[in-house]
Amino acid sequence: MNILLIFFAIPIATIILSAILETFINCPYKVAGIFFSIFIVVAFALGGTAELLVAAIVYTIISFITAYIVMILCNRNKNDCNCNNFSANNEFNSFQPPISFGFNNENPPSPINSLSDDNNSNNGYRYR
Repeated sequence: MNILLIFFAIPIATIILSAILETFINCPYKVAGIFFSIFIVVAFALGGTAELLVAAIVYTIISFITAYIVMILCNRNKNDCNCNNFSANNEFNSFQPPISFGFNNENPPSPINSLSDDNNSNNGYRYR
């Protein structure tokens, strides 16, 4: 039973879950890191033997290879990986502040817009 679990069930589960996580996270390094942390915790919880540590490393490699193959199949290149939460098309670079920001629904002026205003000496902030 244990041999079937080690050589069949856990690798198949790792492959399936790595493919699913890669579609959500879009970074094979993060997927492999998540699986490595889980397998290391389980390995040390079960006794920390050398066989379990080697199995954790092998399962992590399987996870990374699966996530990388899914990334290639989804036609994403390595530069479009969201490992830094920034993409080449500035999808994550455009930050929009909330509409109501302040007490009693007062909206302070944006410091970005006030930098271009030469008549405003306090950079757009109102002091009371």
